[in-house]
Amino acid sequence: MPQHTRSRYVPLSLSLRPRRRSLGGLLGLSLLLASCGGPAGTPAPTTPTATTMQLNGTRVLSPTQVQFGVTPLNGTQTVSGTLSNPAVTFSTAGVSGAVSVCGQVTVQNTVTAAVTLDATGSMTTTDPDKKRRDAAKAFVARMTGGSQAAVLSFEASSTPSAGLLGSVLHQDLTSDQAALNTAIDGATYASGSTNFYDAVVDAVKVASRAGRPGPIVLALTDGLDNSSSNSPDDAIAAAKAAGVPVYAIGLDARNTINFAEMERIASETGGLFRSNVAAGDLDAYFSQLYNAFTAQGCLELKLAAAPAPGTTVAGTLSVDVTDYGKATSRLSVPFSYAVRDTIEPK
Repeated sequence: MPQHTRSRYVPLSLSLRPRRRSLGGLLGLSLLLASCGGPAGTPAPTTPTATTMQLNGTRVLSPTQVQFGVTPLNGTQTVSGTLSNPAVTFSTAGVSGAVSVCGQVTVQNTVTAAVTLDATGSMTTTDPDKKRRDAAKAFVARMTGGSQAAVLSFEASSTPSAGLLGSVLHQDLTSDQAALNTAIDGATYASGSTNFYDAVVDAVKVASRAGRPGPIVLALTDGLDNSSSNSPDDAIAAAKAAGVPVYAIGLDARNTINFAEMERIASETGGLFRSNVAAGDLDAYFSQLYNAFTAQGCLELKLAAAPAPGTTVAGTLSVDVTDYGKATSRLSVPFSYAVRDTIEPK
């Protein structure tokens, strides 16, 4: 037999013996780990994945289909995790339906937000203490890393900034918190009528023109649009074209204003809507929205039948939140929203 054939054969037979010892060693190691509480004897985790869940707002897709943005929290910190086993109970008589997971928790550490604040004359009544100023500054204070924000105000009596339709740009996108706070001070005045749709188009332009990933618009108003050159459909088209969701807050503590178009703008652009908000709630709600921008999942409610306009649909959403190495958390959060005379999405 040639020499090179023997040299190939001999190492092959020798290599089997160390492999047998290796398997035996692994078996012994496995038994040792099991006896010491290793993988075979590890107790179930007790640290919960999350302790509470916040509801960030609604997205009305149709009279029978509503989505809710939700964020799991550990104390005040946002957490990620897999959402499963959703359930809903209703406290509104005659309303029934089911809930499903429409999106897992998406984590984003960098925020890019154009914040546009209502500066119309009615703000002297609805927000006399300028709580929107404090809320916007608290939002800015939470910005970390590469996060950036811009500050705009809107009302129809002021000359808009160059390139904008109906808004004053007090500060373009920046991470400079001192500059942003100065801009917020300048944005919280009260004069003129409401040009909300123009303000949305302007804010979308500012949020998206730097080309940063995941820009959003955070828009606050206390009334219905009566001065814009743009329509709600124009605002929706601009936001969709730029890929910028609009998160809209209706300042209406008594829930007497029909924010149907504002709600539609938020819903159709992939943002969220929240009304029935008083000035004193703004600080907490701006903070909730910051949480939403950094870690948010989605639960979708499908009703058996469309409730009558004017109905307040209320109840409780529950869902499991699971993360590797932690105990599954069963979390619940109350919800309510007003059924409006909505215009069907186009």
